[in-house]
Amino acid sequence: MDLYQRWLQAEMEWIGVYCSKIRRQSLFVTAPLILAGSTVVIGALSAVGGGSMADLGYGAFGGFMMGAIVCGIFLLVLLPGLSPKRYGKKIDKCVKGLSLSEAEKEQLAREMLEADEKHKICFTITGPGSKGTPGKFVLTPHFAFLEGSYPYAILVRLADVAEIRRNEERKTATERRAKSRMVYRYTLYTIGFYRKDRLQRGLTETDLPDEAFGFFDVGVRERVMELLSEVG
Repeated sequence: MDLYQRWLQAEMEWIGVYCSKIRRQSLFVTAPLILAGSTVVIGALSAVGGGSMADLGYGAFGGFMMGAIVCGIFLLVLLPGLSPKRYGKKIDKCVKGLSLSEAEKEQLAREMLEADEKHKICFTITGPGSKGTPGKFVLTPHFAFLEGSYPYAILVRLADVAEIRRNEERKTATERRAKSRMVYRYTLYTIGFYRKDRLQRGLTETDLPDEAFGFFDVGVRERVMELLSEVG
């Protein structure tokens, strides 16, 4: 296994802890609760109005089968998305987006594996739709890497950057439930990276940044900015 693959493996192990936690909760908490709830509710409805014990039994069995179908669909949708390899592919795709040479990829991997704790920030994402997923920022001599946000992995080659700016964006998110819809208004705290070749690419100072990190927590954003200030 080369250095780059070792780094990808380390990142998959890091997110794998979260994936295992969610799998355990789904298999041993959520699924049993769905089965028990559907069994009790459908069974009780079958007994309403003077139904016999046989009706109660048939209703409970039908509720159990209905719950099993719901659980099967739920797990079929959820579990494939909790594969650490899936996240490893997202990171690899992010790296390919920078068109790094083999030497640069090895340099990236080495710096990421050797990064000390002073240049890492681990946090929990608590904004709309985040479900408490973990996030991590790593600063190395030549790269800034954010993991766990959207998109999942964002990599910036510091040599390309001319300016780094703070910004804030007002956002609206909608969460749909069975019979209702919740609308959230929140602030996204961003860090924008502006490359040195913007003018050559026809971009001006007022255009959007070439790359950006987004945070729900202004405190996390400021901690990241403090580290980035080390690179000037």
